[in-house]
Amino acid sequence: MTVTNCPGCGTSVGPKDRFCEECGQSLLVRRTPLGGPVSDPGGGKCVACGSAKIDSEEYCEDCGRSQPSGRDRMECDLDLVVGISDKGNRRARNEDSMGFGTVLGGDAPPTVVAVVCDGVATSDRADSASQHAVDEATSVLLDSVLENGDPEAATKAAVAQAIQVVSRLADPSVPGTAPSCTFVSVVVTPTDVTVGSVGDSRVYWIASPGSGAMSSRMLTMDDTVAAELIAEGMSEAEANTVHQAHALSKWIGADAGEIEPRVVTVQPGGPGHVLLCSDGLWNYVPDAGALTEVMPAGGGMTAAVELTKLALKLGGHDNITTVLVPFPPTEEEHP
Repeated sequence: MTVTNCPGCGTSVGPKDRFCEECGQSLLVRRTPLGGPVSDPGGGKCVACGSAKIDSEEYCEDCGRSQPSGRDRMECDLDLVVGISDKGNRRARNEDSMGFGTVLGGDAPPTVVAVVCDGVATSDRADSASQHAVDEATSVLLDSVLENGDPEAATKAAVAQAIQVVSRLADPSVPGTAPSCTFVSVVVTPTDVTVGSVGDSRVYWIASPGSGAMSSRMLTMDDTVAAELIAEGMSEAEANTVHQAHALSKWIGADAGEIEPRVVTVQPGGPGHVLLCSDGLWNYVPDAGALTEVMPAGGGMTAAVELTKLALKLGGHDNITTVLVPFPPTEEEHP
């Protein structure tokens, strides 16, 4: 994709330019905006009566209607990576966040980075925690790609930075409610997929039918009480009956202690898709084989929309975030 205008300031740029002379932004990078791809549902006016009198608490001063948040439904399509984050049917707000970007051109091979974080609902400012984490981690991963850094080292650095920025949100005068979130990330090159995780958001490999790639599978391991007991040898049935079996054993936040992310690199060996998602999706379709069956062929925004619709149809009890990256991430195969 040829960039003709700087994505940061809109200044016209030449086909061989690598940086914008006006604002200095790299022209090799496209990414989700800081703060997320939020929208203004009412365009500054009440969605019920059209009044422009919206107070600081997002209520209409004329009719009293609470205004929907621009985070309620976030969508972004960067061609080689797409994502949707929806608050679902039952939650009052969306505490999930997503961040992603592409690097095309220069010395690095075509590369996609993506991050999904799910705010821990029992913590304070969970939406802020998840958004700060994805913004910081996405920046770290993109900078590493531009510098030809090691993806696994970059993933660990991204988690460390996410921990720092989320920890700074904590109010020391309110113990026990430190802003917290889960974390998953990917760095996808034409040959490798590097995955990082903390908590119970997930990354799946979804193989294209007949591709010769490795079979569809989950690429992360949940950091929950039940998952750790199973890893120690307890049966799944028994582990799931333990008190707080599905409680997080690791998370990102000021009260999380020393956290070491799980990091793994795989070589799929053929075409498919990398799916990052929060538990608002995988709680309904946890099996990689089942996800392969329900995901529309071709991926892209159509597939992200359909997966989100499925989670909503099945109940939508939690926030739902779905990010899809085609593998391999090349312009020739995915214009």
